[in-house]
Amino acid sequence: MMQRVKRPQRVTTTVTERMFGSTDLSTINIQRGRDHAHAPYVRFRELCGLGSASSFEHFSREILSTGVRRRMEEVYGSVDRVDLWVGALLEDPVIRGMVGPTVACIIGPQFKRTRDGDRFYYENPGVFTRAQLAEIRRSSLSRILCDNGQNINMAPREAFRVGRLVPCSQIPRMDL
Repeated sequence: MMQRVKRPQRVTTTVTERMFGSTDLSTINIQRGRDHAHAPYVRFRELCGLGSASSFEHFSREILSTGVRRRMEEVYGSVDRVDLWVGALLEDPVIRGMVGPTVACIIGPQFKRTRDGDRFYYENPGVFTRAQLAEIRRSSLSRILCDNGQNINMAPREAFRVGRLVPCSQIPRMDL
């Protein structure tokens, strides 16, 4: 709970070398994108408002490493040939995020549509009363850790932020 996540988070060797035996998840995802005729990375960048690119240098705001951009150019030759999976994976994360701007642009609205389209989503009208919603909003992962972990007496007030630990008694509890 007190260790920062490594950034940028890339695909681990467990996934690339041991998940599927003789192949890896990245290779499968690249092939899936091609099989499903996904547009190249550069087209998704444009759709996400990141601008067009005619050279690998145009990726410099999203992919900070010059070495990575140079290697992309060696492998792909043209920005129009970069696979979505590869370009998106190589982007540096957005501020306070785990993914780059292209993936954030793709998954953010998708999560919102999935949430809003679920008639049982707890914040949709008619699912819970205002008082019930207020109590639900008091819940937190930190509280869940305190209530369900073995011998956990202290936790960060916000589980996804590294900070000092506080006694579990100071973390709000939902009144069921």
